[in-house]
Parts: sequence; C-alpha cells; structure tokens
Amino acid sequence: MGNTKTMEKVKINFSEPHITYKNKAGEKVVGVTTALGILNKPALVPWAYNRGKAGLELYGSRDKAANIGTIVHERIMAYYKGYEIDDSNIAPDVWKLTDNCMQSFYQWAEPRNVKPELIEVPMVSEKYQYGGTFDLLGVMDGELTLLDFKTGSGLYEEHFVQVAGYMQLIREAGYNPIKVMILNIPKTSDDSFTVQSISADQESMKLRFDKFIRLVEIWHIDKKLKDYKNGGLL
Repeated sequence: MGNTKTMEKVKINFSEPHITYKNKAGEKVVGVTTALGILNKPALVPWAYNRGKAGLELYGSRDKAANIGTIVHERIMAYYKGYEIDDSNIAPDVWKLTDNCMQSFYQWAEPRNVKPELIEVPMVSEKYQYGGTFDLLGVMDGELTLLDFKTGSGLYEEHFVQVAGYMQLIREAGYNPIKVMILNIPKTSDDSFTVQSISADQESMKLRFDKFIRLVEIWHIDKKLKDYKNGGLL
C-alpha cells in the first residue's frame, strides 16, 4: 500500500446496530437500504436454487459470505481513512479470503489516488424524508465522484437505484458530484471485478431516483397502515 508508518488498528464490530436516521424534528425516517428492501431481489432465487442443487447448506454459506463482504468493505474504508483492521476477532480462513478480494481492489485503487472529501457520512434528506450513508465522495481524475463499493456476484439494477438515493443526500448537503462509480469487488474466483461509471446528470439516474422515491413513499404508507393495525383500526 506504499505506507510504511504504523497505523492505528480497529476491530470490526459485527453486532453494531444499524443507524437510525432522524429528521430535524427528531422523527425517524427510512434508510436507503431499508427502502430498497421493498424491491424484489431476483438474483437471490437462482443463488439459493444453485446452493440446494449442489447439496450445499444455505444459511451458513450466506452468513459467511456476508461476513466476507462486511470485512472487505471495512478494509476498503480503512484504506481511505488511514487505519488498518485488527483481525484478532476474525477466523484466519475468512481473513485470507478477504486478502484475495483486496488484491483486486488495490490494483484498481493505488494508481488512481482518489482524494476523499467525505467518507461514510450519515445524511438525511429533509425534502424527501429519508436517510442514508454512502461510501465515499472524492475527487478522482479531477472530478468530484461518488464511489460505492459492492462485494458479490455482480452489479444489479438495485445498486444504481441505491446510489441515485445517495446522490440526492449529497446534493442537499451542498455538493455537486459529476459522476457516480460503482465497483464490484469479487469474493470468489467465480466473481469478476466490475466497474460501472455513470454521469450524475444522466437521464437514467433521474429515472432511478424517481423509482427510489416511490419506494420511500411505499415505506411511509406501510408504516401508516401498520399504525392503524396496531391501533385496532383495521
């Protein structure tokens, strides 16, 4: 990584609760990833089918894959924040798997010299009443860019809907990114390193934000229906 000085080491808290987002009035608002949960996940069905067909246990594999994804993501954030991950609470075989993942990330990142402006900053949209925490906003190739890091078998439409939601948060905070870049960091040899770059003002991004806001609206409607049901009014 080209940095020989001793850096702080930080443990990953795997039981850390999800962030609760609140507006200025102190009211809870939906998070970006929670709103996205309303979408169907078409990639999960064939994945589960293939696991069963191969006679492999479903949830243990999923949980291990989730841990690998969490570790890789935290290692990437540590790379940009300037510290290292303390791996003392991580199984050696899992850590080694993340080493393999990180090699492809380093090959991409080291020549690019991204200059971070904001890293993992929780934000709330007062205009649309939702919150979220994006990965990184920084200058790359002279352009302010929103970078989003994924781990898995590929990039899907929901990932682009997600960054469209983040883009609104960033703009409300006074920043104007030129482009969005989503990177898929492979977790296994069957996955591939993929990068997708899109202009922040591209029409498809506007349509994806429209789609995202519909999900936020559905969440608010479902919350009201739940309140009615809990109040015995349904």
